[in-house]
Amino acid sequence: MAHTVQTEIERKYAVEEGARLPDFTGAGTGEVEVASIETLEPLTLEAVYFDTEDGALASHRIALRRRRGGHDEGWHIKLPADEGRTELQWPLSLGEGGADGEGAGGDAVPREVVEAVLVHVHVRDRPLTPLARVETTRTVSNLLDASGAVIAEIADDDVTAADARQGTVRLWREWEVELGPAAPETAKKRSALLDALEKRVLAAGATASPSVSKLAQALGRTGLGASPAGGGTPDGDSVGTGVERTAAGFVAAGVAELVAAVVELDPAVRADDDEAVHRLRTTVRRLRNVLATYRPLFDQPPLETVRDDLSRFGSVLGETRDLEVRAEWAAFALDELQADRGVDDPDARRRLVDDIRAEHDGAHARLVAMMSGPAYFRLLDELEAFVAAAPSAQADAAAASARKTAKRALQKTGKRAIARSVKAREARRVLGPDIVAAAGALGALHDARKAARRLRHAAEFSTEGAAGVLGSHAEEIGDRAEELQDALGWHRDASLFAEFVLLTSRRAEAAGESSFTYGVLYQRSVDQARRALDLADDARRALKHTL
Repeated sequence: MAHTVQTEIERKYAVEEGARLPDFTGAGTGEVEVASIETLEPLTLEAVYFDTEDGALASHRIALRRRRGGHDEGWHIKLPADEGRTELQWPLSLGEGGADGEGAGGDAVPREVVEAVLVHVHVRDRPLTPLARVETTRTVSNLLDASGAVIAEIADDDVTAADARQGTVRLWREWEVELGPAAPETAKKRSALLDALEKRVLAAGATASPSVSKLAQALGRTGLGASPAGGGTPDGDSVGTGVERTAAGFVAAGVAELVAAVVELDPAVRADDDEAVHRLRTTVRRLRNVLATYRPLFDQPPLETVRDDLSRFGSVLGETRDLEVRAEWAAFALDELQADRGVDDPDARRRLVDDIRAEHDGAHARLVAMMSGPAYFRLLDELEAFVAAAPSAQADAAAASARKTAKRALQKTGKRAIARSVKAREARRVLGPDIVAAAGALGALHDARKAARRLRHAAEFSTEGAAGVLGSHAEEIGDRAEELQDALGWHRDASLFAEFVLLTSRRAEAAGESSFTYGVLYQRSVDQARRALDLADDARRALKHTL
């Protein structure tokens, strides 16, 4: 069942019993002003907020609730946004019966809500249970402009809230000022309007709310974002003060950023957003390479377990990504052929592009299924546990300076990249005149590419973000390594595409279709592979000189 999405921009104020709402007539910015006020009949709202046992949603400033009463009763998810909050809403009927959700008894959360954007990756396969129960007696006053449109809504709330896990009951009164559909169109003007309304609210005796939300106040907290269980913040800053400057600390902080990137990319991958699979695959590879580069800093069994599980996940991502690349390569090659020679071959386009895109859709469905299963969820658990335990690295390694450790690791990785590199003439001798791989012939070049990629990742890791302790020379090493990786990647893509074209042409011929287009594409791919080897040679020499 489809959900609706809206942006909620509001400010909250604490107010004492007996306080009365001010007259907002005339309040505004000149461009937008309150002409009249419409006060509605009081209503009662009952909300139950849900979370995992360890507060995974709250720790990422996400609120999931079921609300009864009011015009918008239903299932709601509130997500952080650049301005205000993004709210997703489903009808209350979605959860009737509770058979398809997580939870206990009558408090089952519908599966469709659990699997919503940015929720599934945090909840995983853990049960959702009530976190807080909030009952609100609300009186709404709509602030209208001269046309009768709603500029803002003022909610006068008497709240009774119970922390469902601690058993604490809290009572308070608050005013919420939420912008309506007739509010200004720009963030700057919206803020100015809220400031103008706030002046009257504060003059009436209200003060800024001590909590950002009813859920936070129900839990006795000023805001969401820190795990009730005492875990780290959603930014992954679980490395203790004083540890960040050690070798283990700076690596742990950088790894935490990469783990956070995996979680952040999860919804985009599920939605098959443009380049999302590629970015997640790159992040997974970067994680594996960083963990390998700094292997001496960590306990070996957990590290190798994480790297192995990342490798398996990367393989599933690779199936989808490789089909993306193949379809993109084929579409570009066919467009180029049509532009150069006026050749339009619908049969070839169907086989090389349409059929591969259909295969991609199947692969993506398998990827999403894997990302909804226990193996993927346990990988996320492992990554978070690894980050949490990282500061307890070996004492002798932790004592070394971060900069010295990063330089040593980069030098070692650079030597390995050069040792694994392959000169163009050696590659041609192995691969033969067509530069197209027979079985296993691309192995040495692929190993060279992986070594260059590991060096690039090590250089970028040590110059960017939380682990950025090295300077311009390390950046230059990373740039040269990327050039080598890209050239070798171009050769591999061209070679594999040539192989694919050759195999597809045989199927086309067997079906009575013309093989002309395939022949041209094959030769062009071979020529590109040759040029790529020459570029790789240049990049190899530049990298060796830089190191």
